[in-house]
This record gives sequence, C-alpha cells and structure tokens, in this order.
Amino acid sequence: MSQTFSQELCSLEPFKDSLWWAIKRPRTVPCTVRIEDGELTITRESDEPVVQVPIRGLEIVTPRRVRKLEAGVVLQVGGEPVAVMFDQVHARQRLRDANQQGMGAVGGHLAKPVANTKGNMALAREITAEFLAALLAGGAVDTTTRT
Repeated sequence: MSQTFSQELCSLEPFKDSLWWAIKRPRTVPCTVRIEDGELTITRESDEPVVQVPIRGLEIVTPRRVRKLEAGVVLQVGGEPVAVMFDQVHARQRLRDANQQGMGAVGGHLAKPVANTKGNMALAREITAEFLAALLAGGAVDTTTRT
C-alpha cells in the first residue's frame, strides 16, 4: 500500500529547464496535491482534477538546480514536465489567515506570498521530502541523477 500525502496551497506549473524559470516563475492559482490509493491527484480551487495519474511508473525528472532548492518536484505528466512546488505554502497560509482574521489591505499585503523567505523555504523542504517519499513508496521512478 502506498503512502498517503495531502497538501493544499501548492503550485503546479509548466516546467522549463532554464535558470530564469527558477528565478522568475509564473505565479499560479493555489492547488491541492493528494496521493492516495496509488494515485496522484492535483486539483485547483474548483476541486476539478488538473492532474490525475497512477503513481506507479510516474517519472520524477527534477533537475539538479531544482533538487538543490528542495522546494518542489518535477514530474513527467502526459509527456510534459510539470513542477509541483511548495515554496509558497507558508506565505499562502499566512495570507489566508490574515484574510480570515479581517486584517484588511495592509495586513494582507504584509502577508502576501513571497518566495524564498525563511519560513517558506523551511516548510517547503519538509513538504518536498514527504511528497518525494510518498511518490517513491507508491512506485514512482526517480530518473534524476544525484551527481
């Protein structure tokens, strides 16, 4: 039986293997990533699956520069590389909390998602490790070289 994983407020982005992608990634609508019963499901706010694939045989193709960030995983889905990124989860949680507490424009602006802050990256590393472990436990194939 494969490991179960669930995380909201993630990013699902088309991946382009370039240094600029890592620096100036497109901002996307938050999504929820789930691994359950041997299947990876990624949904956006409407709960409509954007990605729904079996984990067994799914290719992990994370390039070294992204792997070093430890903030996400690049998967080969439908013949295209897509990045499942967790580097904005912390900031998106803070922004959601600020909005729920009615902090207004100033409080919301201060909690606005910004990548590469200390809290974002610490949480991203933890989530990425759990996600990668769940993928591998479910039978995904890591084709990335570790050199």
